[in-house]
Amino acid sequence: MKKQDITSILAIHVIVLLFFGFVLLTPTHFTFLNWNIFLALLPLDFAIIVNISKRRSIQIIFSLLWLLFYPNTMYMITDFIHLQYIGIGLTVRMQYFNYAVLAAGVFMGVVLGMLSIELILKHYFHRRHELLQLVLIFGLSLIASVGIYLGRFLRLNSWDVFTQTHRVARLVVSSTSMHMLAFVTLFAGVQFAILVISHFGISLIHNVVDKNEETEYTNRC
Repeated sequence: MKKQDITSILAIHVIVLLFFGFVLLTPTHFTFLNWNIFLALLPLDFAIIVNISKRRSIQIIFSLLWLLFYPNTMYMITDFIHLQYIGIGLTVRMQYFNYAVLAAGVFMGVVLGMLSIELILKHYFHRRHELLQLVLIFGLSLIASVGIYLGRFLRLNSWDVFTQTHRVARLVVSSTSMHMLAFVTLFAGVQFAILVISHFGISLIHNVVDKNEETEYTNRC
C-alpha cells in the first residue's frame, strides 16, 4: 500500500473520530449518529481489506460482509426523519445547530458508502465493463433499498441475517406490500442517481489527472 493511501485512510478515520467526539461533547439531540456512522464506516473498511488482501478467501469473505453492511450507509438518508423532533424553521440556535449536526452525519455516512462502492468496483473491474458496473450499481441500489426498509420500518439490523435468519426471511415475506414496493422503488432511484453521478465524476477526475500526468511526462521527455 502506498504512503498516500495510508494517509487518506487515516484522514478519513480521524475525521470520523473527531465527529464522534463532537457529538458526545455537545448538547445535540442526535447522539445516535455515532452508531449509525460507525455502521456506515464498516463497509469502507471491508472494501479496503478486499483491496489490500492478497488471499482470495479473505477477499470473498470481506466482499460478502461489505454487501451485508453497505445498506447502513444509504440508510442514513432516512435519518432526516429526526428533524421532526426539533422543527424545520431554523429560527433559533438549537434548531440550526442540530440541523447542521444531523446533515453532517447523514452526508458523511452516504459518502462513506460511495467510497466503498468505488473501491469494490475498482478491485473487481479496474475501470472495465462500464455497462456491467451500471447494472451492478442498479442492483445494489435495489438491495440496499430493501435493507433500508427492513431497518427503518421493521427495525432489523445487518447481523440479524446471521442471528435470526428465519425471522428475517419471514418478515421480508410478510412485509411485502405496495408500501414496501413504492419505498424500495423510490429509494433505489435516489441511490442509483447519486451513485451514477459519483461513479462517473470520480472516473472523470481520474481521466483528467491521468491525461495531465501523461502530458507533463511527454513535455519532460
